[in-house]
This record gives sequence, C-alpha cells and structure tokens, in this order.
Amino acid sequence: MSDEIRINRPPSVQPRPDQPAANQPEVQAPKSSKAPWIILAVVVVVLVVLAVLFRDKLFVRGNTAAQTAGQEQLSGYQAVFLTNGQVYFGKISGSDKDYVTLKNIYYLQVGPQQGSGTAATGTAQQSVSLVKLGQELHGPADEMYISRPQILFYEDLKTDSKVVQAIKSYQANPNGAAQTPAAAPAQ
Repeated sequence: MSDEIRINRPPSVQPRPDQPAANQPEVQAPKSSKAPWIILAVVVVVLVVLAVLFRDKLFVRGNTAAQTAGQEQLSGYQAVFLTNGQVYFGKISGSDKDYVTLKNIYYLQVGPQQGSGTAATGTAQQSVSLVKLGQELHGPADEMYISRPQILFYEDLKTDSKVVQAIKSYQANPNGAAQTPAAAPAQ
C-alpha cells in the first residue's frame, strides 16, 4: 500500500443538481405566474369595449328639462357659413364625406335703403333682405351641394330667430315681395 492515511469516513456524496443537499433547507425559485396579468388584461379589454359601446350613456351632458325644451324650439333650419363670407340659410338634407346638401335655401342681400341718409352727413343706411334662392337670372334649383372644405361651420336656428320668422313670412306669401326684410338696417 501506499503511504496514505485513510480515515474511516463515509464517502462524500455530491448532491445532484435536481436534489437539494441533505443539510440545507429546500429553497424554491419564485415562479413567475402569468395568470394574474392575463386576468387583468382581459378585465381592462372588457372595460374598454363596454366604455366604447355605452359612451353615450356614460358621458351624459346633464340632459335637463331646459335643454330638452331648447331642442324642441329648433326650427329645422341651419345657417351655413362659407369661407368666402357668404351665409346660406336652409335645411341640411344630406351629407357625405365630400359634400353637404342644402335645400329650401335663402341668403342675405345687402342693399341701400331707399330715402335714407342725409346729404350733409354723407352716410347711407343699408337694408338687409332675405332672398329665396331661385329668383336669380340663371334660375338655380332650390338645392345646393356645398364642398365640405368651403364650410366654416353651421348653426341650428331656433324658431324665434328673425331669419326663421322671415322665412315663414315668405312661405306664407311667396308671391308678395321678392325680398323679405330680415333684420333691422345695418349701419
């Protein structure tokens, strides 16, 4: 034998990588569970879909009785303001992505008021008249297709507006005057 000294010890056993050592407590690596994140994502998606579907019900602007009464006073006529400064009054009957259709059309015409103004001051008052489309020299139809880029904005007119009252007056007597005064003289 060789000059080795042997001590009677149990053979040392190397722990296998898949088993913990006998003396050490078992330590487990934290598991990364994706289940809570998946559930959270599903809940968020469902809430977003419901919010989109019911956005009108969720974001109510406080529809009070006064607002409802105000909506009932609308005449059905709109004032359409164009980029060239012209304003047309009528009923918007249809629209697509390129054009808005306006029917039953009126517009304002400014002209000198007869017998007004003094020679000393040199100021002449102007009268504003509401004119029905179709009475012009070229005889246009009472329907207009307005390009969307030419529209600045439009407003709904109430039944008590002076323009709507002038339209109703014209409709009651279309053969009367060709022009209906729409407002007080402009200065």
